[in-house]
Amino acid sequence: MDNSEKKILVAEDEELLRDIFALVLRDEGYQVDIATNGAEAWDLLNKNHYHLLATDLFMPVMNGFELILKTQKTFPSMKIMLISGGGKDVEAENGGTLIKFKEQTTEIDIFLKKPYDINQLISVTEKLLDF
Repeated sequence: MDNSEKKILVAEDEELLRDIFALVLRDEGYQVDIATNGAEAWDLLNKNHYHLLATDLFMPVMNGFELILKTQKTFPSMKIMLISGGGKDVEAENGGTLIKFKEQTTEIDIFLKKPYDINQLISVTEKLLDF
């Protein structure tokens, strides 16, 4: 499968996780850009065309939920993958699509709970970007 035309933006503040995530997807042939927080990701989303946003939830400057809501409003056809370890403010089922964060709810393409399986990450990405 040729994934070289498919662009992914990874927003993750933890350097090791960000680097592993990007490396795995690049090894699968995807074009991958990285952002260290939601504001940086938002800036990149407005400068480049991406097929998938893969974002952490808890990040500095702008959290992943804010980023998701802005992305859904501005780029409604973009696929969105939320990756998070969860927490008391988050209600979401691993592999599910409904996310409740504090008092807000939205639907995304998939939620992966940390720690996630690398093979699951590859499989989910392939399904989301199979066009």
